Amino acid sequence: MKQAEQALSKAFANIDIDAVTAAVIADDPEAVVIINSLKEALQCAKDGIIGRITEINISPAAQTRNKTGLSQAKFAAALNISPATLRAWEQGRRMPSGAAATLLKLIDKRPELLNEL
Repeated sequence: MKQAEQALSKAFANIDIDAVTAAVIADDPEAVVIINSLKEALQCAKDGIIGRITEINISPAAQTRNKTGLSQAKFAAALNISPATLRAWEQGRRMPSGAAATLLKLIDKRPELLNEL
């Protein structure tokens, strides 16, 4: 997180907050109602203060599919499962069975194996 704050601070170091807000108002006069929060947000960015960082955990099934470059529908068809089953695995609502989990591990290590199914 420290790296992100430093990068943000560096990127906004020379920003002229008044000039930016004036440009926003010139472009959209109705934005005058958010001028104070805009100035505050720009100052936070200039100071390197990050309001929120969202981390997304991608399921192993989704990571494996992403390695193949296939859509959910095509990946599911290649595995001879329904797209709904694949979505459930990717969303963490269900886990692949033993055989399916083993197949996913193999495909994860060697995505080209999918062409042999």
